[in-house]
Amino acid sequence: MRRLPRVDRLTVRLALGTTLLVVGLLSIGFYALSRRHFDEKIEAQRKAAELENRVLETTLRHQMAAKDDTLLNEILSEIGSETEVESASILDHKGTVKLSSRPELVGTKLSQDSPTCLVCHERDPEDREHSVLLEDGEGGVLRNVLPIENRPQCHECHDSANRMNGILILDVSLEGVQEEIRRDTAWMMGGTAALAFLLLVGTSFFIRRLVLVRLWKLGRTTRAIAAGELAKRAVEEGNDVITSLARDVNSLAASVSRLVGEVREQEGQLVSVMSSLDDGLVVLDRNFRIVASNRAFCARLNAYPETLRGRNCHEAVGAVLPCERSPLDCPAEKCLATGRVQRATVVFPASNGRPRRVEEVSASPVFDDDREVKQVVEVWRNITERVEEEERLAEIERMVSLGVLASGFSHEVNTPLASMLTCAESVLRRIDEPAPQSGAETRLPAIRESAEIIRREVFRCRKITEQFLRFSRGIPPSIEPIDLRETVASVISLVAPTAREARVVLRLEGETPLPAVAANTEVVQHVVLNLLVNAIQSYDGPGGSVVVRFEAGSDVRIQIEDNGSGIAEEARSHLFEPFRTRKPRGTGLGLFLSRTFMRRFGGDVRLAWSQVGAGSRFEVVFPRANDRTG
Repeated sequence: MRRLPRVDRLTVRLALGTTLLVVGLLSIGFYALSRRHFDEKIEAQRKAAELENRVLETTLRHQMAAKDDTLLNEILSEIGSETEVESASILDHKGTVKLSSRPELVGTKLSQDSPTCLVCHERDPEDREHSVLLEDGEGGVLRNVLPIENRPQCHECHDSANRMNGILILDVSLEGVQEEIRRDTAWMMGGTAALAFLLLVGTSFFIRRLVLVRLWKLGRTTRAIAAGELAKRAVEEGNDVITSLARDVNSLAASVSRLVGEVREQEGQLVSVMSSLDDGLVVLDRNFRIVASNRAFCARLNAYPETLRGRNCHEAVGAVLPCERSPLDCPAEKCLATGRVQRATVVFPASNGRPRRVEEVSASPVFDDDREVKQVVEVWRNITERVEEEERLAEIERMVSLGVLASGFSHEVNTPLASMLTCAESVLRRIDEPAPQSGAETRLPAIRESAEIIRREVFRCRKITEQFLRFSRGIPPSIEPIDLRETVASVISLVAPTAREARVVLRLEGETPLPAVAANTEVVQHVVLNLLVNAIQSYDGPGGSVVVRFEAGSDVRIQIEDNGSGIAEEARSHLFEPFRTRKPRGTGLGLFLSRTFMRRFGGDVRLAWSQVGAGSRFEVVFPRANDRTG
């Protein structure tokens, strides 16, 4: 169990801050109190000195009237014997000391220009005070000055022209007062230090007890909740801010617990849905690490979802799946690069007694708030049965196309057969003829000529037959770079007899060299044948033309354009759907299968233009071979 540390920074900071604040305020108060105490002491000394001066003045007047200064000297001596009194002196109006508690000062003269005298004499007489503080090297001195007025009763001895007869000066040392102030200050400082220590200890104790311990418990609760203990709750004791914070934490924990429960429930439902799918499903991040996968995908790898999570997909699948590492062939990499759905077809050849399997891979992007692709969802669907069915349908469509070409084929074959029959009959007739007068030298060249014609026509029939046999073969699953112009030319030669019979002109335009494309030769032949037959059959009567041309840009295109009847607008949306046809004897599979086969290797078949009564233009689109192979 984690314990609360004995000393922590927050405790020290709070305690020091509180202590410094309180001590600072106390120091200011103590300073003001000491100054007040000092001023009161000075005022008391001033009043006492003033009283003593009054007593001296009264005594002086009586002694002067009696012309006896014995008592006055005794009083001055008595006053001077006090420890705090430095001197008590009587000066005449010229500043000469006449009487003093300190005999050594008698006869000395105080100049008005001396620093001690200037304290008063530099002011106007109306502004002068009877007491003044003087600073010396040992400490302060309180000087009390009392002028002795020249009253009428004094004129007998003193000149009436003088306003004053002299001055009484009493100097009282403030060293005792200052020493007392220093002692009091020392006591206050010691008391303040002790108070500060007690305040520091007490503040630390109460802060830790009332605040930090409760906050630590609250933090321990929040850490437990963050670690997954969603049932953990903070103790709600008291009715203060920390209790309110504990209530807020408990409320937040309850909300989080409820939300986590809902998320787990939804996650369980999502996992159930994913696991119930027959299609393999895998989620990849931007680094191609597996985030999640369902049972169907794991079954393809003979692995468990826990062993795949977090691993790179290329490393996880190994040689089990034929993943392509090129960014131009991997649908997930292309999806990350383009942000669009990508599709690919993967063929697993038959091996170890297992039949061939065909998988369709669809990679869909998952966007973040900034519309950046953060994950890719791949769906692996087993389309073996569909592909086999499409291949069977392709065979049916191929047979239908061959039926359409049958009349042209019979015409192409009958012509050389008729020539061979004529030549054979000529040979037989010459053999059966009686020997001519000229001998064999005229018969043999004629027979040789007929034999040459027969051989040439046999080769012609064999070529026509080979074209039909090659077209009637099944479509192998191989994809390789092909010469598009040569492949299309062979199909045009196959369709030419049918076009001549329908009295349609068939033209191949353009001699510009074309880049190689990656495709299947038999698929291309099937697609081009289907589009050419459709173009020829688009005419309601004889006449018309079909033009085949090529375009090479970012991709390579075959354009097949006719000037036939065109396609109605309502029929265009269903043009590539299966079993939809306008032909009386059509299957409705030609365009559907053509587009399906082309999309397996990244190509497409689309209607580029059509207008009723003006014709149509179809395009067969191929990716460049170097774009696929990298």
